[in-house]
Amino acid sequence: MSKLQANRISRTNYHLGNFKFQAKQVLRIITPPEIRHKLHPLWVGLRMHPVMLMPNHISNYVYDLRRFLKWSSANYKINTQNQLRAIITKDYHRIEKGLALKNPRVGFGREVIQRLLSNLLKHQEKFGSDETIQIALNTLFAYYYFNLEQDLKDEQLYKTLIKLQEKIHTSESKTQQGGVFKITKGYILKSAEIPLQAFFESRYSIRNFASNDVEMNLIEQAVAMAQKTPSVCNRQSSKVYVFSSEEDKRKVLSYQNGNRGFGDQANKVLIVVSDLENFTTIGERNQCWIDGGMYAMSVVYALHSLGLGTCCLNWSVEPQVDMALKRATGIKDSESVIMMIAVGHLPDELKVAQSPRKKVHEVLIVK
Repeated sequence: MSKLQANRISRTNYHLGNFKFQAKQVLRIITPPEIRHKLHPLWVGLRMHPVMLMPNHISNYVYDLRRFLKWSSANYKINTQNQLRAIITKDYHRIEKGLALKNPRVGFGREVIQRLLSNLLKHQEKFGSDETIQIALNTLFAYYYFNLEQDLKDEQLYKTLIKLQEKIHTSESKTQQGGVFKITKGYILKSAEIPLQAFFESRYSIRNFASNDVEMNLIEQAVAMAQKTPSVCNRQSSKVYVFSSEEDKRKVLSYQNGNRGFGDQANKVLIVVSDLENFTTIGERNQCWIDGGMYAMSVVYALHSLGLGTCCLNWSVEPQVDMALKRATGIKDSESVIMMIAVGHLPDELKVAQSPRKKVHEVLIVK
């Protein structure tokens, strides 16, 4: 579906909605009150009947489908640098995962290696080099040297990698990352020695913020921490938009109906998104919500660790509202909005909702 077609559907839905509103007003005028009273239960039941709801349900799913097919590479078309970079990342991470096994198979992943080399050349020709390309090359070199240590010498692969390496000359691509490295159990256990249960239990949805400014370096620290969030094949589709001015915050929050009474107190409003250009198969049609949801939770916990209060603001809206927010903020059509997060400093004392949680036995199913 083209952008023009989508706009036509949006306008048609608006006019149909306007027509239904006007028709309802006319019926209200010409129908006696006693008749309206008797017909009201029938009308409510009819309005909520699955058959009546079906067109609206379909149009919402079509909106999601159109965006996924347009922006992901699940349609086997690679049109953007982000799409190609995602496929490269997916394949080099496959090699990393293979090298991280206890006993990697010598010469594994030949098909992945060839596809990765082809896509690296394609990226070099169309877009030049960047850090992702260098990481992929470093991973391929790690693969080559692993096989060499196992007495498998692939001269053709080595020559190809050297040629590709010589073409990379941008400062952005200078990184040693990629492949695998060794760590110890002791390092993991030592780093994880924190009272996490108390940390989890001390996080609340905050709806009463102090007035002092939230420094941007705190937001940057939180986002840097959230970058360790797992994502499908390490494709890292999530991004964070930050809104600070009073005008921008009002504009953004006007599209979200769960912040009344406290949203205006937030010093920063974040919008977490997941970019559909990072997904490559129809099986990943819902992956943006999984990766984006995990990332948003990491941002919330990171902000909590820095002493800031947060409130997650859901983004469960219909297409017209989604498109309106994107037009107002510059969020790309390819980016799925996961949620908003209200952020602010904590006052010395405040009230929070108790929000009792279900008991563990209600949610833990042991087979």
